[in-house]
Amino acid sequence: MNTKTKANISKLLVIMGTILFVGGAMSYLRGELSAEQISGIGAMALIFVGAGVGMRKAKQ
Repeated sequence: MNTKTKANISKLLVIMGTILFVGGAMSYLRGELSAEQISGIGAMALIFVGAGVGMRKAKQ
Protein backbone atom coordinates (compact mmCIF):
# COMPACT_ATOMS: atom_id res chain seq x y z
CA MET A 1 0.00 0.00 0.00
CA ASN A 2 1.52 3.32 -1.01
CA THR A 3 1.66 6.44 1.15
CA LYS A 4 -1.13 8.25 -0.70
CA THR A 5 -3.54 5.38 -0.03
CA LYS A 6 -2.54 5.28 3.65
CA ALA A 7 -3.05 9.03 3.91
CA ASN A 8 -6.52 8.75 2.39
CA ILE A 9 -7.45 5.91 4.75
CA SER A 10 -6.24 7.89 7.76
CA LYS A 11 -8.28 10.92 6.68
CA LEU A 12 -11.34 8.71 6.21
CA LEU A 13 -10.95 7.21 9.69
CA VAL A 14 -10.70 10.65 11.29
CA ILE A 15 -13.76 11.87 9.38
CA MET A 16 -15.77 8.77 10.32
CA GLY A 17 -14.84 9.19 13.98
CA THR A 18 -15.82 12.85 13.92
CA ILE A 19 -19.15 12.06 12.29
CA LEU A 20 -19.85 9.35 14.87
CA PHE A 21 -19.03 11.71 17.72
CA VAL A 22 -21.10 14.63 16.45
CA GLY A 23 -23.98 12.42 15.34
CA GLY A 24 -24.06 10.66 18.69
CA ALA A 25 -24.00 13.91 20.61
CA MET A 26 -26.80 15.38 18.52
CA SER A 27 -28.91 12.23 18.90
CA TYR A 28 -28.38 12.25 22.66
CA LEU A 29 -29.39 15.90 22.93
CA ARG A 30 -32.56 15.20 20.95
CA GLY A 31 -33.34 12.28 23.25
CA GLU A 32 -33.15 9.58 20.59
CA LEU A 33 -30.38 7.56 22.28
CA SER A 34 -29.78 6.47 25.86
CA ALA A 35 -26.59 7.01 27.85
CA GLU A 36 -25.57 3.37 27.34
CA GLN A 37 -25.73 3.74 23.58
CA ILE A 38 -23.83 7.01 23.67
CA SER A 39 -20.90 5.48 25.55
CA GLY A 40 -20.53 2.81 22.85
CA ILE A 41 -20.75 5.36 20.06
CA GLY A 42 -18.22 7.58 21.81
CA ALA A 43 -15.83 4.66 22.23
CA MET A 44 -16.08 3.78 18.55
CA ALA A 45 -15.51 7.41 17.61
CA LEU A 46 -12.35 7.54 19.73
CA ILE A 47 -11.09 4.30 18.19
CA PHE A 48 -11.59 5.63 14.66
CA VAL A 49 -9.98 8.98 15.39
CA GLY A 50 -7.10 7.36 17.26
CA ALA A 51 -6.44 4.90 14.45
CA GLY A 52 -6.54 7.67 11.86
CA VAL A 53 -4.17 9.92 13.77
CA GLY A 54 -1.89 6.97 14.51
CA MET A 55 -1.65 6.15 10.82
CA ARG A 56 -0.78 9.76 10.06
CA LYS A 57 1.98 9.86 12.68
CA ALA A 58 3.39 6.51 11.56
CA LYS A 59 3.57 7.86 8.03
CA GLN A 60 5.73 10.80 9.13
